[in-house]
Amino acid sequence: MQPIEFQSLLVRQPALMLYFYNDTCGVCTVLWPQVSRLMEERFPKIHLVRVEAAQSRELAGQLRMLSVPGMVLFLEGKEYFRATGNLSLGELETKTSRLYEMMFE
Repeated sequence: MQPIEFQSLLVRQPALMLYFYNDTCGVCTVLWPQVSRLMEERFPKIHLVRVEAAQSRELAGQLRMLSVPGMVLFLEGKEYFRATGNLSLGELETKTSRLYEMMFE
């Protein structure tokens, strides 16, 4: 994903989460289906985008996403939550839930 594509998504989507990964990252591979399922089931109004960090170095650098897996949640164009490394799904759900309820419920 190029920074221009990201900016376009940020404008069009009221809630956007980027999931940065690398194909050689075992944690990334295991975590992705769990994150995807959680977002789909609990937070369907958040647009989730999977971003291959090595192919999107410019965007990763712009967002200071220096390790994978990494997630950044934007609401109305503003960053509200960021996590890198081995984040537990429970922690992700708790932090996202509070923000989701403030915005959508």
